[in-house]
Amino acid sequence: MFRVHFAIIIVLSGLLSLQCMTNIEEITGEQVQNVSFQAEVQPILQQYCVSCHGNIAGINLQSYDAVMNNNGNNWKEKVVVQGDAENSGLYDVLLERPQFQLQQMPIGGPYLTGDEIEIIKTWINEGAKNN
Repeated sequence: MFRVHFAIIIVLSGLLSLQCMTNIEEITGEQVQNVSFQAEVQPILQQYCVSCHGNIAGINLQSYDAVMNNNGNNWKEKVVVQGDAENSGLYDVLLERPQFQLQQMPIGGPYLTGDEIEIIKTWINEGAKNN
């Protein structure tokens, strides 16, 4: 009887811990092309970032000019390095394990979906144009 209860507890614990894990489908987004800052990137920034990063909390992400003229406190370069998402702080902080910052943004979530992260990554890699 003990073994049955123990097995049930183990199974339930495993199921509950799966809910706490990040869903890999949310991390891996659909690849996109020709990303528009105005139509695709800015709405994501407005939804997730601007409440804290609208001229407070270190950087301003309210507009294209603000995004492109920010220097991050934790990065070697500007927050957006045109053509290089891997070295752009804006992309880095969206990842589960950022290389330049201690924690993923927005702090405590809700985090961007894989598709939203892919949009920002592609926009940066395509030159971070004001389009």
